Amino acid sequence: MSCIVLVLPTSSSLYTCVSPSQEALELFRPDFISRSQGRVRRLEQRALRRRELQDSNPDLVQGLREDRFKQKRNCTTPDPLSDNLFKPRERSISGREMQLRSRRIYNKLPEVTKKKEEEKKRAVSQTNRLRAEVFKKVDLGFIRLLDQILQK
Repeated sequence: MSCIVLVLPTSSSLYTCVSPSQEALELFRPDFISRSQGRVRRLEQRALRRRELQDSNPDLVQGLREDRFKQKRNCTTPDPLSDNLFKPRERSISGREMQLRSRRIYNKLPEVTKKKEEEKKRAVSQTNRLRAEVFKKVDLGFIRLLDQILQK
């Protein structure tokens, strides 16, 4: 992989290696880089706040947790400048209803219906076999009885 060395304007003594994929991101997706830098800044601020709060009172720690909860709730609203404007819909179907719907659809599949029909046929043939065995036993018993009566 080729490496391009750039001198950053903030510190002239620091050299960084930039890959071609980073260059492509800088050219074609500057919004991605700015959002990424914003996330890094927020993480640094949180770390700084956490370090400061280790020595302070626990009420501020609770406030920090509430801020984080608010940020999580706002994650579902898309950024208007973003090209990904997917907004999740509110769920109108409960989990139980979804499960019943999936089961109903699954049971209507041709493979499943065919399998159930075969199982029914097997059960019917098994009961018929049992009936035939019972009939044979009864029939043989009746014939033996008749033979005994006729022999006397």
